Amino acid sequence: MSCAPSISSKILNKNYSKLGEESKIYVLEQNDTIPTNSELIGDIKVGDSGFSTDCGYNKALSEITNLAKNSGANIIKILEVKAPNLLGSSCYRIKARIYRNLNPEVLVKLSNINNETNKSRLPENADFAVIYFYRPSNGIGALLGYKIKNENDSIIGRVRNGEKFEYKTKKFGNQTFFGELETKEKIIINVEKGKEYFVRCGVTMGVALGRPEIYLIENRIGIKEYEQMK
Repeated sequence: MSCAPSISSKILNKNYSKLGEESKIYVLEQNDTIPTNSELIGDIKVGDSGFSTDCGYNKALSEITNLAKNSGANIIKILEVKAPNLLGSSCYRIKARIYRNLNPEVLVKLSNINNETNKSRLPENADFAVIYFYRPSNGIGALLGYKIKNENDSIIGRVRNGEKFEYKTKKFGNQTFFGELETKEKIIINVEKGKEYFVRCGVTMGVALGRPEIYLIENRIGIKEYEQMK
């Protein structure tokens, strides 16, 4: 029995050595195009072991990233994402393909696209930063809400199922935020002036009650998900 998600993979090319921890891994969403001449390394599926509790989106993507690095791949293409639901699984389930492309021109292009789609929408002269906290609706822990607090234990907002809020700050540098249910989960954000940050929240299965999930997500994904919520 394990609280970790199940992982299955089909690696087609095992000739490459493991990438270093500092290696950049590029994540492409379902509508993104694979760069030309990228080599398919394999398929990965992260699912529910039946006893999984630590199986949120961030955990699933982390497992795929680690397997990609171990296989010498530096590009992850998301094929399918299934969110938790009451009648199915309490876990995020992700199907992905991993590719290898070390062409410097391709990597520069991917970096530029990443920077462009993740850049802040705030005015250039903004003397503040904004952190968006949001919790997409799903069946898992739907009745459980929790407060978001800062390092001073002050409440800055609340995330019930389907709720969102924005937090404007003029305090820069590392800031800690956390949510608490059965466990206390935190995130540390290096806040910079004029920047936007998106924090996806949720609830995953716990032993008795449920565990909060709180993690930073790329702006290009966070903007889309945040604005889709009413």
